[in-house]
Amino acid sequence: CVSGAAKKAKADPKADFQKIGNKAVNDFQSGRLDEAYEGFRKLQEMDPNNMELWIATGQVMQMKGMYNDAVDEYNQAIKVDGGHGSRAWDVYSKMGDVLNAAGDGKQAVEAYDVSLQLKPTEASTYIARGSLWQQSDNYRKAFADFTRATELAPSLSNAWSGLGVAMMYMEHVDAGGAPPGFGSYDEGAIHALRKTMKLAPSNMQVLSNLVMAENRVCDWDFRAKHQKQLKRALRDSAAQKRNFAPPFHAFEFGYSAKEMKVNCKYLALQVWNDAAADRKQAEDAAKGRKEVALGKGNVLNVAYINGAGFHNGTTTARCLQSMFSLHDRSRVRVLGVAGSGDDFSPERASIKRGCDAWVDADVLTVAEVADRIAEEGTHIMVDTTGYTMKQKTEILAVAQAPLVLSFHGFPGTMGAHFVHYLAADRLTTPPEHQSFYTEKAVIVPDTYLINDHKQSRREVLGEGKTAIPTRKELGFSEGDMILASFNQLYKIDPEIFEVWMRVMHAVPAAKIWMLKFSHAAEVYLKASAKKHGIDPERMVFSSKFPKETELLAKGHADLFLDTPLFNAHTTGGDVLWAGVPILTLPGDNFASRVASGLVSSTESLPPLMIARNHDDYGDLAIQLCKDTKRRKEIADSLRSERERASLFDTKKLTGNIEVAMSLMWDIHAAGEKPMHCVVRS
Repeated sequence: CVSGAAKKAKADPKADFQKIGNKAVNDFQSGRLDEAYEGFRKLQEMDPNNMELWIATGQVMQMKGMYNDAVDEYNQAIKVDGGHGSRAWDVYSKMGDVLNAAGDGKQAVEAYDVSLQLKPTEASTYIARGSLWQQSDNYRKAFADFTRATELAPSLSNAWSGLGVAMMYMEHVDAGGAPPGFGSYDEGAIHALRKTMKLAPSNMQVLSNLVMAENRVCDWDFRAKHQKQLKRALRDSAAQKRNFAPPFHAFEFGYSAKEMKVNCKYLALQVWNDAAADRKQAEDAAKGRKEVALGKGNVLNVAYINGAGFHNGTTTARCLQSMFSLHDRSRVRVLGVAGSGDDFSPERASIKRGCDAWVDADVLTVAEVADRIAEEGTHIMVDTTGYTMKQKTEILAVAQAPLVLSFHGFPGTMGAHFVHYLAADRLTTPPEHQSFYTEKAVIVPDTYLINDHKQSRREVLGEGKTAIPTRKELGFSEGDMILASFNQLYKIDPEIFEVWMRVMHAVPAAKIWMLKFSHAAEVYLKASAKKHGIDPERMVFSSKFPKETELLAKGHADLFLDTPLFNAHTTGGDVLWAGVPILTLPGDNFASRVASGLVSSTESLPPLMIARNHDDYGDLAIQLCKDTKRRKEIADSLRSERERASLFDTKKLTGNIEVAMSLMWDIHAAGEKPMHCVVRS
């Protein structure tokens, strides 16, 4: 378009259009945008009815991030053209891109709609609109647009990539549904992403999506090959000081704890750099403002930040719903900062009631949120989201609070110099692992992973009218040995699955009980069991249970088999509260060690429930399956201690965090840099 602007300008004997046009194009291509803009403006003065020139200035404004001006230029191009010329569709498509970049999704969609009315066979516009639908969580429309794009242009890799990602979401949006030609959306996603890799074999971002899709159905055929490629991609990105993978998903890629740290470090650097303008605005607003002193009675002002808005769809909200009201107001004053709008759930309502002040961050700019946090005299910001869904890490990079604590959100290092502490326990982050974290560890007794079972899940104690499902209703006989693993299926790796199959061979009455997160996964896992010589019918899959019967049903399990790649976190607390012993195997990163902290926070589970290696894990599982008396004693003891166990004492666990915050502040107030802290029982 830009080069075409110079060629299509009318000849004028008083001016050298070609010379001006060539220079403007050269300036644009070389990044000299101001000079390019001046050149195109001169040409417009000489030929104001040349549509290409208005497109060119629109592109310049778009490149400069001056989106309103870019829209004005494109509108002028439409006006000159009359809105129905051969290039009008392209102008509307470009306008959609600009409006999308400016955050105006509604008008962007309208622009794409007009573009497609003018040229309904343009695949690139379907891709652009499909991407916008995906950003706004409208996966059905995204699926439709990307499907159409692949039909129109089957050789476009980004059409197949978009379709693959859309189908990964459609597996949950259209539960039980399937695209034409496939048994499930998961299988369709894998097909689309493998097609993308054939068209663009060097695109490692697509490979990362493919690996996630394969992991969700436990398709391990290319696992070793893909993990090698992803490790190489991480090294290549690190050499360019760039983040490669979304950190939460990177746990699936076989990265070591050190590699996870590298990956997170460059994402944190990107967040810091992207937040520069907002940080400058916040710093200007803070000039003259003294660092906040402790409040009356040495009360700490603590701001809890949650990007997902404390919605009940997050495990964080379900676990912390009582913690805010249980804070000791002689120690802590609580500010809640919600990064997403109200979902009208009881969990969010409980959290909001437990706060002394509240900020709806979803209707404010980052700088405005930072200003509100400063106005509250915040001593410590607590990030409960981290690099998970709806992250708001930019707030941490902008706000002026003296200390930042990562707690209960992302299970690992943030890799950020602006996050000072990480809440953990002695088994999740042992001393020999401290080099894997950029934060200083604040070690609390028992477990850092606070839960709300004692307040909100008392049905397992017989307090309620819900009938307990029977083993028969769940698909088991009285003689079955039920080995449960309710973790998300992407947490299973072929190594631990092989150990489970060894246990199945040694214990003929054993059945493995999992949740049906994916139809395709059930097919793959049953096929894998058959390859190991195990009857596929011994793999039992249940649909997700309603909340009122979930823990009552899960309580029928005889033993919970944890996944070493990524442990049971909230699920671990659930099954322990249901009275089911956990067998776990810790790894070297945070996410693979959390269950060890949970197990050690009970009186009933002996240390041997934390295995030393895969062989030990298998041996222990077989021993526990065969020793009915001992297993029953452990389960009975676990059930009897639920009301008194530290693991379920939300008030005590909240108090541990308060002491940790006081230690952090004392170190800061003494003029010292952050240092490791240990809270004693």
